[in-house]
Formats: sequence, C-alpha cells, structure tokens
Amino acid sequence: MVARVNCPRALVVVSLLGILGLVACKPKPTSAPYAPGQGPQAAALIAGAKPQLDAVAVPDAKVVANRVLRGNLAFLAQAPGRFRGSVGVSGNELVTLAFTEAGYALRYKLDAFPTGFYHGPPSACAVEALLGVALDAEDLVALVLGGAPVIAEPFDIVEQGWDSAAGHEAVTIRNPRFVQRLEFAKLGEHWQFVGSKLWRRDADGSRGDWIWSLSHEDLAMHDGAMLPARTRVVAPGKRKDNLLVIQYKSRDLDPAFAKGSDDGARADEGGADDGAAEGSADDWGGDDGAWEGEPGGEGEAGESPATPAATPKPPVDAPAKPVGTKAAAPVVFTIDGTGLSDRGDLCR
Repeated sequence: MVARVNCPRALVVVSLLGILGLVACKPKPTSAPYAPGQGPQAAALIAGAKPQLDAVAVPDAKVVANRVLRGNLAFLAQAPGRFRGSVGVSGNELVTLAFTEAGYALRYKLDAFPTGFYHGPPSACAVEALLGVALDAEDLVALVLGGAPVIAEPFDIVEQGWDSAAGHEAVTIRNPRFVQRLEFAKLGEHWQFVGSKLWRRDADGSRGDWIWSLSHEDLAMHDGAMLPARTRVVAPGKRKDNLLVIQYKSRDLDPAFAKGSDDGARADEGGADDGAAEGSADDWGGDDGAWEGEPGGEGEAGESPATPAATPKPPVDAPAKPVGTKAAAPVVFTIDGTGLSDRGDLCR
C-alpha cells in the first residue's frame, strides 16, 4: 500500500528545510577589530602588500592547474622580475620557464602548442605556458615572494572599509587602466595581505572585465616573514574559470644566487630543470597522475625529456644581459634549448 502524501504540506516542509539550510550555510558577519574611525590607514596597508622576501628558492612544491593537471614545481625567484621554474612529473621535465628584465626562455614538452624552445621579450603568455594563468612577470614574482602584484602608480584610493562577510579590511585602488581590490587580515597587531582581485577599468572609472583573483592561505611565520602554505589564483577561462594552486613544501629564504654568486645554485633550485624531486603521497595525488600531453604518457609520442647540463650555459639566442648600471641577472636564470627545436617567440 502506497502512503498518501499531502503535497502542499510536503512542499512547505521542503521549502522550510531549504531556507534553514541556506541560513545555516551563510557566513556569520564578523565585526571590525577596531573602533569606528580607528581603522588602519590605506597607504600603510598598500605598502604592507609588498613581497615579504627579496629572493627565494623553492626546491619542492606542488602545482595544480584547472583542477586536473598536477605536477611537481621547483623554482627560483628574485625581485622585482627574475624567475626560473620547472614543472615535471615522475622526474620528467614538462615545461621550464626562465625570465629576467631582458626577456624569457621556455622549454616546452606538452601538447597545447608545438614542443620546442621558445624565447623573446617579456610577456604574460610565457607565464601562462608554465602555469596556465596569464600573469605579468613581475606580478608572478611578487606573488611567489609572498606579496601582492599591485597596479602601477600613480593610482587613486577609491574606497576602504571592513568586509564583515569575509572578515577582511579591503582597499580599492584605481589607475588609468585597472581597478584593484586588496584584502588584509588582522593577525595579532599586524595587518597581513591575504588576497586581491583585479579588473580592467571602464571609461567611466568603474570596474570592467574581471582579470584575476588570488589568495594566500594558511599563513605562518618563517624566519621573520609571514608566508602562505598555499597560493590560489583564479582567472577567466573559455568554458569555466582557470584555477592555479601552488602548495609549498619547502623554501630556502637565503638562496646562494641572491648573494652575488652562482655557487650552490643547483642546490638552491632543487633540480628544477629536471622536474624536481617527487613529493610524498598526500592530498595532491601522490605521484601526481599525468599532465595532459605529458611526454611518454598515453597517446603522446613526444620527444624524450632532455636533461640540461648541471651548470646552465647561456646560448646565443638566450635573453641578453641588461645594460647600464644594474647588475646582470645571475646565470642560474638562463636556460637553453638543448635537445629541442628552436621555435622563436611564442608570444609574437
């Protein structure tokens, strides 16, 4: 015998349960940690968004791009715009990117575009080839040094206030090209940068198209610097938003290359140009699975991964050393195209 259901009553009960569920999931507003009119100064907050470090070597990190592409990441970075990083799986190099103020060089072994060695002037598309999200070179460096990629000056401070839903102090700034929101959390007596959103600026000064959002998560003190255990970047994609997550396993906050010497650079880098050492099994998938188009993977003939020489040698077509009084970038930020076809400029 089938029990009769009082449909109107059942719908009322379901609706009430839905409302209660929404209420239960709604974040509880957080009061500002200061009295009215006693909040932090916007200029001081913006100044505090600068990178926490001048240079870093990360021999062991995990990277996840668009929720399914996973790999080991190792990199070197030096403010304001020097970087060398490599993503690999199971000891195989997939992609290695190096850039300085003079330009970029890219070793590419995936299948989104032809395998080979690319090089040219600085461009956000080179960063996108490594991480799947287009960031300017200096923005990426600021991010991995624990800070925020802040829009260029001069800019106006549009508004500032406490976001009770997020539990953050927010400052919105604007220059002729962009509008940016910077978010800060109160940690003890210190205001710490934790996230940002960037939009293009419309002609009337309002926010236009969204460009990216980022957040530093699980912050902890490391030798006097407040650094994230994980960094998340989200940007618009063709079908759905692109997502990049970097989880740091270890850092060297006093790398040898930043002391004016390339001695010990390989140790600093942790073998970045051969894909980095494999990490332990964890929530990142243990051996990481395979990246789409991974050399030697199913359905991919590809080229066999080439192992660069222990000491990188500047090739003829590598980015030229900067001229003038500024010190040239350490040689560790130079890579060559050994074993790969020269493809010219990826970003032209």
